[in-house]
Amino acid sequence: MGEGQGAGVREDAVVLEYEHRLADMEDAVRLVSRKNGRVGLIHRPVFLACVALAGVALLAVSVRAADGTAMSFGVMFTVWPVLMYFAPRLAAAQLLKANRHHGRIQVSVGPEGVRTVSAHADLRMDWANYGSYAESKGVFALRSPDKAGHCAIVLVKRGARTPEDVDRLRAVLDGRLRRV
Repeated sequence: MGEGQGAGVREDAVVLEYEHRLADMEDAVRLVSRKNGRVGLIHRPVFLACVALAGVALLAVSVRAADGTAMSFGVMFTVWPVLMYFAPRLAAAQLLKANRHHGRIQVSVGPEGVRTVSAHADLRMDWANYGSYAESKGVFALRSPDKAGHCAIVLVKRGARTPEDVDRLRAVLDGRLRRV
């Protein structure tokens, strides 16, 4: 990490240290996708499975009836859910590729906001830059304040020193942001 690592970290701040991994990024992409209201429905595995089953049924009917149009829709409704299921992994791979050069990252979360320090960056962002947050088993995804609520930063739980730090982080986030 760059010079001054740890400089300016308040004692009441929760500190996470980690390197980005594909699984963490994929978890965050899926989490944010599912939290985007009605649009998030298309990213739920149960919905995708139902669409795929409908596509297979449509394919079976179209083969019996020798209907080319129905067969086209059957193929589309079978392939589309498979692509949508893998879309978060592909997006996460691109995000990881774009962020891997940062190496080990130290993130400090406290009353003043979020500070991220890596080999190539030292970034401080106030709470006004975030509108809400979502939590999964492995990550906290801080979302932008706009209506779409895109992911602004991923905080990886495995970067916490102790399980109590994850609880403290959750308390800080609950005090500053709306949980979705």
